[in-house]
Parts: sequence; structure tokens; C-alpha cells
Amino acid sequence: MRHEARQDGAREARGAVRGGDGGAFLIDGHGTIVGFDGGMERLTGWTAADVVGRVAGAPILVDGVASIPSAVADTTEIALMARDGSVLDVEAAVVRESGLGNRYTVSILRVVARSDAGRLAPFAGCDALTGLASRESFLERLDVEMRAAASGGRPLALVLADVDHLRKVADTRGRDAAASVLRKLAGILRAGVREEDLVARIAEDDFAVILNGLGRGSARQVAARLRSTVERFRFTATWDDTSSFGVTMSLGAASYPTDAESAADLVSRAQEALDEARSLGRNRVWCYTRRPRVPLRTPVYLDGAAPLLLGYTQDLSPSGLFVATSAPIDVGMRCALSFPLPTAQGNVHVIGRVVRTVPLAVAAPAPTRSAGMGVEFERFGPEDRRAIDAYLYESEARTPLPDSDAFAS
Repeated sequence: MRHEARQDGAREARGAVRGGDGGAFLIDGHGTIVGFDGGMERLTGWTAADVVGRVAGAPILVDGVASIPSAVADTTEIALMARDGSVLDVEAAVVRESGLGNRYTVSILRVVARSDAGRLAPFAGCDALTGLASRESFLERLDVEMRAAASGGRPLALVLADVDHLRKVADTRGRDAAASVLRKLAGILRAGVREEDLVARIAEDDFAVILNGLGRGSARQVAARLRSTVERFRFTATWDDTSSFGVTMSLGAASYPTDAESAADLVSRAQEALDEARSLGRNRVWCYTRRPRVPLRTPVYLDGAAPLLLGYTQDLSPSGLFVATSAPIDVGMRCALSFPLPTAQGNVHVIGRVVRTVPLAVAAPAPTRSAGMGVEFERFGPEDRRAIDAYLYESEARTPLPDSDAFAS
């Protein structure tokens, strides 16, 4: 069993997960399982009748749990073998139970990676090494999801991920170790997204994730969580290797409809963002940003039967706008907005998601206002995107704002 100490916050984590939905089991000092709750049954597929009374080890745990009692003060990594043969790398907290002799409760904090046992046999549409969708399947699925997003008026995000310096792993630890890293990364990516999302291996050390219904701000959060999980994970060349090592990933994200109108453009924009992440030093997340982003002061209304003045724009880009307002809307809220443009007849209409609220002093001086909020566009009226793009195109000669997104999450 791989055991990694996680000193910070371990005590709080143990208290939070005991009896939680992640599942827990009870073992004695000899490693015999003496209790197994419903959460563990759902997580692993094993029933209590299957495991209670047995010494923990394969097939219940990949490496056994005889050393778990020594980790009472830490958060621990455990590789669990599920009943269907899949391997679940989990973070767990261990608590010694008072009044029950030499017994310990192991509570599952979260599933870090979910991997198929062994090497999968190749079949159509599947990458043989990782079991993920192949590049061809990914491109077909992306076309389908783009059409569905367009017809349903919802956003779609794409994250591309590159393993940093995988060749170095192959050179120093062997090709088998590099292959093991790719299989484990596939499990981490699958465990880190939802069932309706797609994870694919599209090149030797490149992955793609299609995030249905998510805009750029949400994609950034998902990508940041995946990057952090990979950075913390300790890899081994083989399952019984006691020498662990780390790897990192660089990720780039783009979204429809704010960044692209076709599947090919979405891939291109996400690739541009990934290239930027790598050029900035790797092990980071970068979201595609289109220029220009120009200053604009115009009233913004909440659409409805009786439009309500919300505030005034501070700036506008193809991805969103910043609204100076004394009544910011909660982050995550989607709202229908309208605002005039100097180059358009009548108001343009958009549906946007609030991705950030900030004190106005951080955004720009405006003594009559007290706060502001950033809105990421998720849906446009039939001609409204063209109107926004036309205005921005005509404004290219204007002095742009600093190269940052005030409304980015």
C-alpha cells in the first residue's frame, strides 16, 4: 500500500468524513475487516457479507492495510480493488476507535483516480493503453455535442491537457513507467469529471475533456482541480514499487459559444490556450482569451416584462462584460441581460453567468457605485453576437485594457 502523509487539515478532514457518503470500514490491528458500511458497498461493489471477517488485502485492497494503524495522524492514500476489477485510488482518514480495542475506522475522503485493472484489449473507438475514447471517437463526439449545445442554447467547454516532460519519465524510469503514468492519469481525469463528460486520449501524452453545459469559468475550475490532483499524486513504476515520483500537467480551456462557433475552432482555441500554459512554465491552467477587450460605458438591463436597470458596463469582450453595479447578483446565477451598443440599432440580448463579484475599487474608480460583477456570455440572440463582434472589430484602434479578464473566475 502506498502511504502518503497529509499533515495539513488531517484532523478536520477525519471529523468531516466519519459517517459520510464516501464510505468507511473498520479493521483491527491484524488487518481483519470487522465492519463495512453501505457507502463502501456502493463504492466498491463488495457487500459486507463478502468482506467482513477477512484479512484486508487483494482482492479488497490492492496492497493490504496492515500498516494503516501507524497512519492514524495522517491522511492516507489507499488503492482499493473494486468487485468489477477496477482500481480506485482514494484518499482516506484513519481514526483509532476508543473502547473497541485495537480497532480503526478508515473513512474515504474522495476518489482520486478510477482505473481499469490491467491492460484493456483494443476495440473500436477506444485507446488500448488507457481505456479512454480515442482521438477519432473524441472528434465524433465533439461534433455531436456542439450541435446539441447549439440547438439547446447551452454552453460547452473543451479542456486539452498535456503531460509535462513525460519523455523524462520514460528516459529515467523506463517506457513501462511512462505507460503506467498515462494509465493512472486517465483514471484521475475520469474520476475528476462527471458521468456525462467525455475524457479521451488524443495523442501520446495529450488528453481531451469535453464538459457539457459548462462555460469558460466552470471549465477553468475543473481544469484547476485536475491539475492540483495530478500534482499531489505519487506515481509508481509498478504496483509493488516503493519508490514514488510526481508528474504535472499543463491544461488549456476554451468554450462555446464565447470562444468558437465550430468544433474545429474550439479545438484550435483550446490548443492555443494549452500552448500558452506551456510557454508560461507548464503545470498551470490557461483559458483562451480573444482580443480586443475594450472599455465601454453603457447601461445594462435585466431583461423581463419590465426591464430593470442593473448598472453600467465597464468593459466588453467577445467572452463577457463587467458591470459596475450597487446590486451584484450571486456568483453562479444565470441572467438575461440587454444593453445598447453605439454601432447597433436597439439593444443586444445575451444570457450570461455571473462568475465573479468584486469591490468596485478593485475594478475601476466610480464613486457613485459600490460593487461590480463579471458576466460570462453563454447564449446570444440571433444577431447579437455579430453585433458585439462588429463593435469590437471597429474598436481595435482604441487603447485596450490591461491583458487580464476582470470577470474571469
